[in-house]
Amino acid sequence: MRVAILLATLLTTSSDHAQTFAYGEMIWHQLYLEGTGGELVARITFSNLLYVSGDEPRRDEPFDFRFPGVQFDSARRAFFASGRHGELIPVARFRGDPVCGWIDLAPGAKIYLLKGSGRVTAILIATDYPRRGMHWIVMDDNCSLQNLLVALFGERRVRPDS
Repeated sequence: MRVAILLATLLTTSSDHAQTFAYGEMIWHQLYLEGTGGELVARITFSNLLYVSGDEPRRDEPFDFRFPGVQFDSARRAFFASGRHGELIPVARFRGDPVCGWIDLAPGAKIYLLKGSGRVTAILIATDYPRRGMHWIVMDDNCSLQNLLVALFGERRVRPDS
């Protein structure tokens, strides 16, 4: 079956890990090109925003996750990874003006942020066919209502500001 074969075409785990708030949330994300190595990097900001109080001030923590198996092709203005049989799988692409544009994930790519007791691991999964739903997914190891709903009904909806 084509879908089953292509689903496992590419799996890249960032070698970077982060330690953040156990129950913090991702408030911002961005992809960028690492100038020196031509690598794709995801910058993720986590916050304790939901738990801010008079005793607990707001803290935002940005972290970078590099994906060394993904390389930039300047002619196509896109990032690719090699599939099992050497084929190039599109992972991300530049949008807009080269000077002040942005990078977004290809239609077949998703980044999963796995959080276990505050330790974060980034996993990039890409296929050569478009995939529906969110492209940035945070999965916690806590038993929150949000995680139970995601497990029961699929991926949560994206807020307009994310």
